Amino acid sequence: RVTFLPDNEVYAKIEWDWKRVVEHLRQQAFLTKGIKIEIVDQRTLPANYHGFYFDGGLLSFIKYINEGEKLIQDDPFYVHKEQEKIDVEAAFLYNEDIETRELSFANNIYTPDGGMHLTGFRSALTRTLNDYANKEGWIKGKDDNLTGDDVREGLSAIVAVKLRDPQFEGQTKARLGNPPARTAVESVVGEAMKDWLERHPQDARKVVEKCLLALKARKAAKAAKDTVLRKGALDG
Repeated sequence: RVTFLPDNEVYAKIEWDWKRVVEHLRQQAFLTKGIKIEIVDQRTLPANYHGFYFDGGLLSFIKYINEGEKLIQDDPFYVHKEQEKIDVEAAFLYNEDIETRELSFANNIYTPDGGMHLTGFRSALTRTLNDYANKEGWIKGKDDNLTGDDVREGLSAIVAVKLRDPQFEGQTKARLGNPPARTAVESVVGEAMKDWLERHPQDARKVVEKCLLALKARKAAKAAKDTVLRKGALDG
């Protein structure tokens, strides 16, 4: 049993943020599948209770954060594998939105600034989708390849690693600095994505089409900007 009591000589005002505590514990239950976490707030009567238990790990997590979204995938991508003594778990879903949501964790600690594990995931995602699009003939010859921004439009992704001796950058542990984490995630996600794309051709087509649409929009925006700059130069 671990007991924590805030010191009123340290904290000017002691006030527990119930929503924040609940959200954190829900997150921990997602990150450690099969564990049961309960929280009881006895400050009120009747007491406020929440219990969390998820067998699916990040697969449950990715579905949870996409509740209410218009998805373009029928089956989420999910992989959980150990590589070079690093436990790698990742999941993603594409929706019709243009926003990107990426959550990354190292040893169950949220890393809001990402780090090597998120870099490895992004590299694997971009490379694998480009390889697949080229192989299927959706990108031909001199066509531009998809960029990282193209493949992350409408993406919801979660990456979690568990490793020995994590090297966090900054006082708040906002970024993971272990280079092996990048190699492990890139390898695991890249290999699993190749298999997922082959086994889910309809989902693969929808994902690639969305990425290609983002590429076209990016090129059109650049062309429009260049036109405006060129006209401005002529006016001058």
